[in-house]
Amino acid sequence: MDKQRKEHRDRLITLAFVSILLVLIYGPAAPWFVAADRFVYDQVASRLKNGTLTDGLIVSIDPAAKSPEVLLNEFGQLTRIFKEQGARRIIITEPPEIAADGAMPGWAATLSEVVPVFVPSNHPFSAVATKSGFLDSHAESDGILRRSPLWQLHSGIMSPSLALAITLADPERVDDPRMSSIDDTIYLSNYPLIPRLAAADILAGRVTAAQLSNKTIFLDTSLPLISATAILPSGQYVTASEITATLLANIEQQQSIIAPAWVRALEWLVPALLAIIAALFMPGRKRGDILLLTLAMIVSLILIEALTLMIFRIRIDLGRPCLIFLGAGILTWWLQGTAQQTGANAYKRGSDFMSAGRLEPAFAEFRRCKPTDTVSSVMYKLSLAFEKQEKPERAEAVLDWMKKTLGSTTLSNSSVLGKSKGAPKQLGRYIIERKLGRGAMGAVYLARDPRINRPVALKVIPIEKEFEDEELKEARQRFYREAESAGRLTHPNIVTVYDAGEDKHLAYIAMEYLQGTSLTPYTDKNKLLAPSKALELCARTADALDYAHNQGVVHRDIKPANILYNMRDDVLKISDFGVARMTDNNRTKTGIVLGTPMYMSPEQLNAEPVTGHSDLFSLGVTLYELLVGEVPFKATNIAVLMTKITTEDPTPISNRRVGVPPSVDSVLFKALAKRPEDRFTNGGEMAIALRNCAQYASK
Repeated sequence: MDKQRKEHRDRLITLAFVSILLVLIYGPAAPWFVAADRFVYDQVASRLKNGTLTDGLIVSIDPAAKSPEVLLNEFGQLTRIFKEQGARRIIITEPPEIAADGAMPGWAATLSEVVPVFVPSNHPFSAVATKSGFLDSHAESDGILRRSPLWQLHSGIMSPSLALAITLADPERVDDPRMSSIDDTIYLSNYPLIPRLAAADILAGRVTAAQLSNKTIFLDTSLPLISATAILPSGQYVTASEITATLLANIEQQQSIIAPAWVRALEWLVPALLAIIAALFMPGRKRGDILLLTLAMIVSLILIEALTLMIFRIRIDLGRPCLIFLGAGILTWWLQGTAQQTGANAYKRGSDFMSAGRLEPAFAEFRRCKPTDTVSSVMYKLSLAFEKQEKPERAEAVLDWMKKTLGSTTLSNSSVLGKSKGAPKQLGRYIIERKLGRGAMGAVYLARDPRINRPVALKVIPIEKEFEDEELKEARQRFYREAESAGRLTHPNIVTVYDAGEDKHLAYIAMEYLQGTSLTPYTDKNKLLAPSKALELCARTADALDYAHNQGVVHRDIKPANILYNMRDDVLKISDFGVARMTDNNRTKTGIVLGTPMYMSPEQLNAEPVTGHSDLFSLGVTLYELLVGEVPFKATNIAVLMTKITTEDPTPISNRRVGVPPSVDSVLFKALAKRPEDRFTNGGEMAIALRNCAQYASK
């Protein structure tokens, strides 16, 4: 499945998923998911700063061991005292009980005189009080009181709430410009404490007139906490008087939290927009980008709700939209991971098919992979393999796929490169662009395959100069045999070998060109990588070696110079597979002296049979050098160096550099063991050990 088809499929899956989620979250399953809205609102509202009722005062009568008659009498006495002492207004939130057939006390007739008195509309006092209104303290399903209606339809008549009735009775009131006649609900957040006085102190004359003068007094029989009727989003337990005081303060100070009609419309529109955004922009992205986008969107939604609530006192419920986007993010993250796993499996199957010479199924599998430089390299190699099987039309099909999928910019970046003076102009069909470097065995050039304008790294070996006449034929055979062995390797961390040939008395190997440098610069003590990074890069190298060894290919020259790394893209690849073998039997010219003996294993120095364990020894030396900037075995001449490598143990490095855990010493001791059988069983085992160390190394 190509990239466009996969992205189209993932978009349809994501759109279908979020559509179903929308229906569930805002439909039948709304009671289960509304908790997300409540949670976000509670977290913000509990921290919202509310203005207190500046002239508020709560007086509570202790009803313990008092008969209804006694309570009724105390209400009358306190009401009279409040009026005499010049109270601004009196709100009796919990009037004394009066039997349905009972007569009202005589003092009730004075309720509407001088100082206004407000009572609940469901009490007999409402007939004689100044104004009345309903009290609503019904909590939501989770037991929290978050909203309070402003109006209530009763017997065909719209009645105001008690707090609104008090406000409407004030001739000097200033209406909140944010609220309209259709805003029939305000929301609660927290309760700013107002002073309390005990009724017993007032009746006993222990309260001065100044303490009651010009006050808004709430009179009830509810002691704080003990007689609480509701819990606010802030977690505070409040009484009916405290609820009314909070609502009254918010209305009068124009601090009410409201949800206008346009907000309710927006709460339906936002989830739909998020569903579209998730379906359009998330499929096809990298898993890290999906996580970042999901996190950024959720944080943005929460910030929007918080800022709207704290600045404009407008409630927008965006908790459920957060859940919708989170669900979409998890789905696309999973789909991308499935695609990556499918691509990895397809890449492995394609590599196996190509190694077995089954090029058609290999082509089918590689087309299922996500287009990358590694896939591009192996596809190029596949086109050459089709050519060798004399199937030019299939080779052209592979090249056409590469051009169509990867584009011309991926296939070539050599148009800006100039010619290098002194370099051959062409070897085989490859056009030389410039010289990249030189080693003991020859030079490496950046060349271009004119068929698809693709850059390649061309390793050039003067084979006729390196070998005597009687050895030249054997060297040629070994060259092509080793190039063919290296060409079978298809791994993300191994430079792909495309082609090998001979022209102008020069043998050449065409390889994948990787922009970057070798690890050699990072062995400078002033440019060392972080310990965790060095361990991770060597773990990747160990994985690649494990793959090569399982294919029967040993590198023989693992060292920083042969490990290429592109730091920008975090891509690592081993180069020169199969090249070192060419000089194994010709030491008089390019043997130990011209090679890199400080990275060689004891058996390699002693000309014993070399296995994959030798590569692991060399990797251990490379890791040592990357961590501390020097190799573990140093000497002024070859003889002393050979003695140290074959007899001495390396110096522990955990105490030589901060951030290197002691477990690294154990790994290096095992990797640099003198006998091959004492080292790691394979590269995979060494990779696991290195990654375990990296978890405790500094980054």
